[in-house]
Amino acid sequence: MTDPSQVDVRVILTPPRNPLRMLISPLGWRAVLYCATAIAVGLSALLAAIVGFFMLPLVAWATANVERARVVLLGLPRLTPLPRSGVRHPWDTQGFGEGNLAVWGLTVLFGLLDLVPGLALSALVLGTGQWAWFRISTRSLTMDTVWAVVMFLVVLIIGLYIGWALAAAQATLVDQQLRPYSELSRKVDELRESRRELVDVFAQERRRIERDLHDGAQQHLVLLSLHLGEAEYALDQGKTAEAKQALAAAQASVEAAMTALRETVRGIHPQILSDRGLAAAVHELASRQPVAVDVVVSGDAEPGEAVSLAAYYLVSEAFTNANKHSRATRYRVELQLSDPLELEVFDDGVGGARIVPGHGLSGLMERAQAVGGQCWLTSPIGGPTHLRAVFPNPAPGLPTDLR
Repeated sequence: MTDPSQVDVRVILTPPRNPLRMLISPLGWRAVLYCATAIAVGLSALLAAIVGFFMLPLVAWATANVERARVVLLGLPRLTPLPRSGVRHPWDTQGFGEGNLAVWGLTVLFGLLDLVPGLALSALVLGTGQWAWFRISTRSLTMDTVWAVVMFLVVLIIGLYIGWALAAAQATLVDQQLRPYSELSRKVDELRESRRELVDVFAQERRRIERDLHDGAQQHLVLLSLHLGEAEYALDQGKTAEAKQALAAAQASVEAAMTALRETVRGIHPQILSDRGLAAAVHELASRQPVAVDVVVSGDAEPGEAVSLAAYYLVSEAFTNANKHSRATRYRVELQLSDPLELEVFDDGVGGARIVPGHGLSGLMERAQAVGGQCWLTSPIGGPTHLRAVFPNPAPGLPTDLR
């Protein structure tokens, strides 16, 4: 789906420079359809407001919703999402909010404005068209026939341009009224979805830590308890050599437990990230992969802790997924420490990777969005797989733009 916040309405509504191309341009015919529906919607909105004056808030809210969807007739993306909370009752003044009353006024105004030229141009087009068809049907190539065809084309082109002007004016004004509220609603929905995804990520991380502690450190601590019991029993029996062996085994279990705990802690927050920065952490992560990894780092704008963690875990999850599924023989990481920070991970595997809600990359992408970042995954069947992320990385002392 096209992001409405990234659409330049003026570019989409720019007509062709050559008037003759207006005859085959989709924009001209879309504009005619937009104006025709504008007359129907505008007159309906006016009639509904007159008949039920006390229901004007409901009429304004419903009209704005129709206008949000009707812009697709001009090739514009629908102004989504629609307001989730409607009016509580037909006279609830909440229906006037979010630019709805202004849009109702514009809809009624353009419905009336489109009506007169629409009827006049329709009559002219039909009249000249009938005349041209009559002259052509005589199969006589005379000046009257040429003049009739030329007049029909001129009137048709003028009508398309007038329709375009009216449609573009209304769509632009409606867009200016509704876009800020649509973008705000979209961002609220994105934040709500991000929060839900982050809750799932935290739950998965908690389960991972529990599993690592159970399968790692806890097992070594159980062995430690057994070895200490063996050492105590050997000492009671006066078997000093066996007691020493049991104590040595207990010491080995302690070291193994410490190693397992360090691995678990490193999974929570890699110490090298705090000590030496993101570039060193990515190099260290690459050195632990089962295949060759090329790491290219440029720039020296070290990011903050939140961005560093998000970028680090994104690389880690990309490696994990590639190791499990891609059958790749080589990875490549490109890290540009600038503002914005840019991160790209490539592998030469079989491709086919996708983002599944509630799993690895999905949660990490939500985490990236929580710090203002954006992620894109390209992984066609047959490969290669390309993961790209961009994070805001302002200089120290400057606020991070989370928009």
